[in-house]
Formats: sequence, C-alpha cells, structure tokens
Amino acid sequence: MSKLAIITLSTLGVLTLGATIYTNSHRSKAVNAASNATEQQTLTVYAAGPKPLSDQIIKGFEHQTGIKIKSFDGTTGKILSKVKAEQANPQADVLILASMAAGVDLQRNGQLLTYHDAKRAQQLNPAFQDKHQQLFSYSASAVGITYNKQQVKTAPTDWSDLTKPEFRNQITIPDPQTSGSSLDFINTYQMQHGNRLLKALKQNGAEMGGANKEVLDAVVTGQKAAVFGGVDYMSIAAIKKGERIGFVYPKSGTLVNPRPAMILKSSRHQTAAKKFVDYLLSAKVQQQVEQNHLIAGTTTKLTNPLNNQPINTYRVNWQRANTALTDNLASFKQVFN
Repeated sequence: MSKLAIITLSTLGVLTLGATIYTNSHRSKAVNAASNATEQQTLTVYAAGPKPLSDQIIKGFEHQTGIKIKSFDGTTGKILSKVKAEQANPQADVLILASMAAGVDLQRNGQLLTYHDAKRAQQLNPAFQDKHQQLFSYSASAVGITYNKQQVKTAPTDWSDLTKPEFRNQITIPDPQTSGSSLDFINTYQMQHGNRLLKALKQNGAEMGGANKEVLDAVVTGQKAAVFGGVDYMSIAAIKKGERIGFVYPKSGTLVNPRPAMILKSSRHQTAAKKFVDYLLSAKVQQQVEQNHLIAGTTTKLTNPLNNQPINTYRVNWQRANTALTDNLASFKQVFN
C-alpha cells in the first residue's frame, strides 16, 4: 500500500487568504487521493469456506473500508496447491485455512507475517491463540459422526460404534489430502489412540471418500450410512435445512480445530491485510461465525450448538502435531490404500 505524505505548508508571519485557500485546496486533493488509493486497492484472500460466511465477511469488509477483495474459495488442499504454484509470483495476501497444522507448517517455513497489534487477538480462546502472533484463529470447527437417520436407528455415541456389523461397508471418511479438517483429525486421532481403530474400520469396509461436501452428500442421499470425521458446521447446516441426518460428538473425545487466518510475508498490501485480520476478530464477524454454525474464535466454552452440551475435546500441541503429521498421514494411507 502506497504511503501518501501530507505536506504541511508554513509561512513566516500572517497567512494571507490566498495562501489559506492554496493550503486547503492541496489538503483536499491529498485526502481525495488517499480515498481513491483505498478504493482502488485490491486485497487477495484465499479462504477454505464456508462460502456463505466468506461472502458475508468480504461484503462487510468492502463496505466498511472501501478496500476491494479478490477471493478464491476452495479446500485447504486446493489453496495450498495454488500458493505453491504461485511461489515465483505470489498472488495471495491473506489465507484462511481449515487446518491448524497447515498453518503451523507455513509458519515454520517463515512464510507468515507477524502482526503484534491485531485488535481483539487477546480475546481469542486461549486454546486458539498463537504466541507468535501470526495465526489468528477467528473460528473453529469440530469433527464427529454424521449419520443417516433412516438407515441408522440407534445413534452412535463413540468412534468404535462404527466398527459394528450394522455399519459394514457403510462408512465413508473425508480425504485428508483435500480436507484440512480431516487432515488434522486423522493426525491428532492417531496421536491420541494410534491406528488400531482405523484398521478395524478398514476391515469393516470403510472407504475414503472425497472432500467434506462429497462425504456429507453420500450420507444425505443414503449412499453411505455414516461419516467418520464429519465436519460439524456442515452437518448442522444440513440438519437445519431439514435433511434426515444426525450428528454426534463422540464421548471419548474429538478434535476442535482452529481455522487460522494468516498474512503471507510476501503480501504486497500488508496494511490492508492487517485491517482484514482485525475485521475477522471483530464482534460483528464473531457473531456471523456462530450464525453459520462454526465455533467463534472468542468463545469461552466449547459446546454442542445443537444442545449446548460440552464437547469432550483433545488437547493438542500444534507444534508437535505438525512434527507428527507426515508419519501419521503415511500410516493412514497405508491402511486405506
């Protein structure tokens, strides 16, 4: 963002009327120039949805600041692939990912900008805060079991229920190579429990599907009975629309995954990017996050949006999770390939 210097004209003695008019005229031109520069500026944001929320945020930010946004919506996997392909000529200013581990990876590679004075960053849930002030988790999602109510008469309560005979060949799993939430869940689940259950699911005929929308659609249409690691906000939105599905957070525990926003160090519009991060953390956007069935970054309690009951969540050290990611992903692929 170009910096416009406002030149203060001073004279010796008393200013004449002409000089005053001259000064005011130039001040007006400087203000207009600054306004035009803001209006013409375009911030590029890559966001891992949900698209209705992303569109709402972009529209509100543009209206409030006059800064235009060029956006790309896609899964975390698609966003990371796009960023990698553009390394020689970076395009994105801000990324919003559905994977905290992916954000930490970018951080470790020195690709993120530090923003010390982000507004309301200290009001984020302590579990979501980044001491390096580079990853700003303005929202979070959790995973659980999404199931078709017409096929499943007794709702499952824990992950192990999906290994029962009635679920044989009826389980689908989001692909961790496309879904950021699945990537982090598959990783952290194995950090907690190893891969014994994954092997049991495979033996029971579980199959890896596509991204989150694809596996959810498979359950909504009855092609599959349940999703192992379904995303809560997508399932809840479908339930609110009247789809005949249910969603449960397993009693033994699950992952609540921060969805971090970050400014790339290569950003050409860092001042505008910081304003966008501030906007994400604003009370207005935090309310919009909850209205879209996600967990607000500033929430103090992690509860089920459907019944307000506490979610039993894994405690995750994201630096360790990042270190473990490669091996655990390889372990998962070995089971499901």
